[in-house]
Amino acid sequence: MKKFRNILLWGVIIMYMVIVLSMVESKIEKVPCQRILVEIQDSASNYFITNQEIYTMVTSIDPKLLGKPLEEVRTDEVEAFLGEVPFVKKVEAFKTMNGVLNIRINQREPLARILTYKGSGYYIDSEGYIMPVSPYYTARILIVNGWNLSGIKVGKSISETPDKKVKATLGDIFQLAKFINNDPFWQAQIEQVYVNKNREFTFIPRVGSHTIVFGDISRYERKFKKLYALYDQGLKNEGWNTYSKINLKFTNQVVCTKRKSY
Repeated sequence: MKKFRNILLWGVIIMYMVIVLSMVESKIEKVPCQRILVEIQDSASNYFITNQEIYTMVTSIDPKLLGKPLEEVRTDEVEAFLGEVPFVKKVEAFKTMNGVLNIRINQREPLARILTYKGSGYYIDSEGYIMPVSPYYTARILIVNGWNLSGIKVGKSISETPDKKVKATLGDIFQLAKFINNDPFWQAQIEQVYVNKNREFTFIPRVGSHTIVFGDISRYERKFKKLYALYDQGLKNEGWNTYSKINLKFTNQVVCTKRKSY
């Protein structure tokens, strides 16, 4: 009997909450849209878009949005529209009973900036998505230039790239960039990457006046371990400017070329 009463009580509570929530939702829908509140959640780290730009985009869809009853404001359409902006990774739009249309934005996180011989280049983000560059903001990240990097359409993933050579090159860059960005030491040390027509890489470090001939990305984790061992056990004792070139292409050895003294 007691169990039955508890079930009945919870049933009444749930029904009450459903009725109250439906009444609140109905009340919200009749309230006019008085304000558009944009929140870019990762604005402290990336500046590809601003609150004002998002506000302008939303009001350009419907210039009469402010003052319109909230029941006529389609949050799904707002999300779909802003989701097409290439800098936007995630968007959430919702309404509150004080007449506010809330828009929360997460930006895409760039891993590498690709410089091409023609044009201003593009970014590859943490999901392998190709982003355009911004005229207002340049991310301080890994720079890549070289062969088979042109003819790219932004707003697509690497997997959608039609040219097989370009697709393979970008896939290698994406893999390397992820590894470098996930390691604080390499993220701070590797400044620029050059890729040749054979998909072999050369690194330009921030510290030291040498180049690093990395080769292709086969056994790339092992190569980074060998390079770190050289930095940790060799260069810190011999000096960061001792060598002009460090070659990691060979399987069982690291070949260093000493800088010529004049």
